[in-house]
Amino acid sequence: MAGATRPPLPDWHAPSPDAITPDRASVQAWLDAYVLAWQSYAPAAIADLWTDDALWIYPFGIRARGRAAITAEWLAEQHLDTPGGYDAQYEPIAIDGDLVVAHGRTRFFDPLTGATQAEYDNIWVLRFGPDRRCAEFHEWYARRPDDARRAGQLSRPPSAE
Repeated sequence: MAGATRPPLPDWHAPSPDAITPDRASVQAWLDAYVLAWQSYAPAAIADLWTDDALWIYPFGIRARGRAAITAEWLAEQHLDTPGGYDAQYEPIAIDGDLVVAHGRTRFFDPLTGATQAEYDNIWVLRFGPDRRCAEFHEWYARRPDDARRAGQLSRPPSAE
């Protein structure tokens, strides 16, 4: 298209002067600790994931800024999760300088029967501080199409186009 301009990319695409380039094993350890913190809702385990000035971006604006605010935000949502009724698995899929891209799947289920209630695919873009805690957490997620269709939110399978 003549005259069309591309949208600008967000500032966070630029390298951060304080961030480090983590290795895959340390990212996986952080992702596993994230799942354990979520399952436990232990304030110390949640807080230990984040730098003092961490940002949680969800998905297009800052949801929480700083370790204390992120921990409080998590704890405020504890009532939404049935104890023993959720699990997740995440893994790093790309590391480029100080940016990490992780993919995962979150599953909510009936803890008595094991029947899946919903599954979500997640893409996270992460930056880590020198202490190996997360300094920036950008989160996007989508409900799996089969779950949405069962819930009446999707009338036909997504196109393969």
